[in-house]
Amino acid sequence: MEQPVNSVAQFLLLGVIHASIFAGVVVYTPRKATLLRLAAALPLAVLTRCIYLAGARFFTSTQLRVLGPLIWNHYLSLLDLMLITRVDAAELVRLARHQGAAQPLWEALRLFFNLRRINTKWEVRGVSRPSKPQSRAQFVVWAALKTLLTSTAIDAILRLPPKPEPHLMAPGKETLYAFGNLSAEDAIVRLSVVLLFAVVASLSATCMYYLAATVMVVTGMSDPESWPHIFGTIASAHTVRGLWSQCWHQLLRNSVSVHGKFISEKVLSLQRGTFLSHFARLFFPFLISGALHWVMEFEMDGLDEGRFGVVTFFLLQPLGIMLEEAMQALVGKSLPKSLRYVVGYIWVAAWFWWSMAPFGYEQYRTNPPPDMAPIPVVYFAQQWLGESNK
Repeated sequence: MEQPVNSVAQFLLLGVIHASIFAGVVVYTPRKATLLRLAAALPLAVLTRCIYLAGARFFTSTQLRVLGPLIWNHYLSLLDLMLITRVDAAELVRLARHQGAAQPLWEALRLFFNLRRINTKWEVRGVSRPSKPQSRAQFVVWAALKTLLTSTAIDAILRLPPKPEPHLMAPGKETLYAFGNLSAEDAIVRLSVVLLFAVVASLSATCMYYLAATVMVVTGMSDPESWPHIFGTIASAHTVRGLWSQCWHQLLRNSVSVHGKFISEKVLSLQRGTFLSHFARLFFPFLISGALHWVMEFEMDGLDEGRFGVVTFFLLQPLGIMLEEAMQALVGKSLPKSLRYVVGYIWVAAWFWWSMAPFGYEQYRTNPPPDMAPIPVVYFAQQWLGESNK
């Protein structure tokens, strides 16, 4: 892979230029200056690409599978702020805690790094906040500890046995329709693959989130309240919609939802409240999210691997949400609340057992090196034990 930078200083310089262009655009161009703001989209895209490539110097290919979609999603978020939401200097002044000529620029830079736009009028919905405020020092300690613990858990899962027998991971086991070819053992292994994939994905997102939070709060670029809990409550995961909109992390949701809504209303001119509008507002965000993830699969493996499971998975999610909406309309209100929750959790588990398998099996079959953990505690322990036994 081509390396556009040769040092940490150059990598940081790319980030400074990237943030400065965004800040300059939203502070010094009027809200209605569409062409000027649109002109900034190209250099920001080039810099985003350079930052992604530069990440190969500091992160492994496995880690880039997680970070890549976040990097490009951040670019979509900047496009939203510049061209759809159209943040300007006047709104940034209202965010400022102190008055001064440089305050709009400072607030623009803080917004650049504020993934979920916390404490602004553009804050994403479904944010789970801590019950008690934390000081900067307390937050840094807890964020660093969470980074270490989740990194260790990832390292242990990917490095330590047991692993399924190869015949249990054979092509076809992830089928979406030929269930007659699956044995009871296949069904159980499929559940374990999906569950393990979900656990590793959750731990990876948590680890990277709190690693970034530690750095940003230590450097003063963010406040502790800008980094609330990454995941919502599991109680909201009794529906597919609730899992995606409240339980799962909200780092990607806002930007893909805004662009999905823009395509539905401004590009396709679909009237709100119609079936087509409802479907489009569900479909396009998942399509964009699937595309962001697929680009990373293509970047790492190329088309020869046939890795389209991620696209299949994301494009099935609108179907799942619409199916459950139909069932809720038919029988949902007739069931006691406690029973609705029980049935809901069973439904969500069954849905992901079915829809996530193509994605999960593809990831497992590549036999990725166990290098996703930024702090490989288990690896260091194995190396130390190996040296001690010599």
